[in-house]
Amino acid sequence: MPVRVGIVFNFLQLPDVSKYPFVINKRSDGVFVKKGLFVYTESIEGFLIGIVERIVLLNEYFSDALTIKAYNSENNPNILKGLFPSEDFEYAIAIVKNLGIIEFNDEKTNKIAKIKRMTYPASPGREIYLVEEEILKNFIGLDSKLGLNLGKIKGSKINAKISMDRLFNKHFAILSISGGGKSYLTSVIIEELLNRDKNLGTPAIILIDVHGEYSFLKSISKFKDKVKLFDASFFQISVPNLNAYTFWKYQEKISHVQVRELSNYIRLLKKNKKNYTLNDIIELIEKEQDGNKSTKQALIGWLSELERLTLFGTQENPNINLIINPGELTIFNLQKEISIRKKQIIVDYICNRLFFLRRMEQIPPFLVIIEEAHQFCPEAATSKALTKHIIETIAREGRKFMACLCLISQRPKRLSTTALSQTNSKMILSIKNPYDLKHLMDSSEVITKEYADMISSLGVGEMLLMGNAVNYPIFIDVRERKFKSNSEESRLSQICLNWKAIN
Repeated sequence: MPVRVGIVFNFLQLPDVSKYPFVINKRSDGVFVKKGLFVYTESIEGFLIGIVERIVLLNEYFSDALTIKAYNSENNPNILKGLFPSEDFEYAIAIVKNLGIIEFNDEKTNKIAKIKRMTYPASPGREIYLVEEEILKNFIGLDSKLGLNLGKIKGSKINAKISMDRLFNKHFAILSISGGGKSYLTSVIIEELLNRDKNLGTPAIILIDVHGEYSFLKSISKFKDKVKLFDASFFQISVPNLNAYTFWKYQEKISHVQVRELSNYIRLLKKNKKNYTLNDIIELIEKEQDGNKSTKQALIGWLSELERLTLFGTQENPNINLIINPGELTIFNLQKEISIRKKQIIVDYICNRLFFLRRMEQIPPFLVIIEEAHQFCPEAATSKALTKHIIETIAREGRKFMACLCLISQRPKRLSTTALSQTNSKMILSIKNPYDLKHLMDSSEVITKEYADMISSLGVGEMLLMGNAVNYPIFIDVRERKFKSNSEESRLSQICLNWKAIN
């Protein structure tokens, strides 16, 4: 039986086509009516579904200042309170935002045929009911059988099982302030992917871990065979696979003339040597008698600078073509790297290789997750980030090749609008900065001023999911992780004591 929660009435020039108010029943079969609850009423046009947007608590007895003064008078502290029980005058009003008129294929199975826009207000006096679970799942677009369980829909006991296909077919972003739960949510998504049955089809997962927050996943026995962890300190780019243009990308101070000369030296070296290093190129330039002396000296200087990064060798390590497998997680841990330039070269190389190999169908469909995305794909045109081009390219074109991108950032304002606007789904935790909120509104027409206000009031573990992954934006209480990192239990005082004991 449907649960009745109230009755529509006239309040503040409502109801109209977009909203209606209803008086909340004091007893609603144990249902606590609160903000975010999905409700429905039978309108002239049919099954009108909506969401509680505001709740107003009123008490006519306390609407007059003189009455309140008399009520709290020291001369008559109990007489008025006995004559006028103020609790009986209190009532709550819910303001509902209309979402649409639902047409059913079959009312017995609650299968939704289509959702129409409403053109007529809800009628005062009509009863309001709680939307039944199956109807709500169909309306939101949840995948009850194969979806990724991210938590509970706020205000209900319904599992927020999000369709993997809808979430990954187009890119998505995870956005929040520092400490808002981005890494926690990412770990929940990874848990769901690694726990999926192989027969269901799961993409390869590549994680750019800037701070080493996900290394603990390798130590979990259940995931031991599904997680590969690579320390960026041992990362190596194969010099024989690079052309002169690539060196120019990594060292932009090289002129066009120098690029042309470098191309000739590489061509000459390849004739005599299959595997060579940057140092071999430098030695060849020094030995060659021909060529402009100043050009040669400049090239030697630029290449020597790249050599000092200790990123370049004869072979690619790890071999990206061999480590990317369906349903497995590959983590590149950049925790020990301080140089932003070195990190950008590593991320640029990884993303370029992944996208190239996927276009050639040499690796399976993949999801690449980039932490601190504003470092690698900044908004400002003046910010030098050689990774920006490939990330924006994957954001624009990756969908055609089943190359999905997840951008994680605590500063949406500093994140490229081009890349952010291509993330069709957004998982937004708490964001307080007004400039970040405005940037979100500018990059997505779905995020209105009302949503921006709600985002700023979210607590830790609360998330707004909107975009291609769901039919309608929903608030989710993120579930607890099944596996936790030891660092979560760490306290500053204990770490200080342990350090003192060691030293």
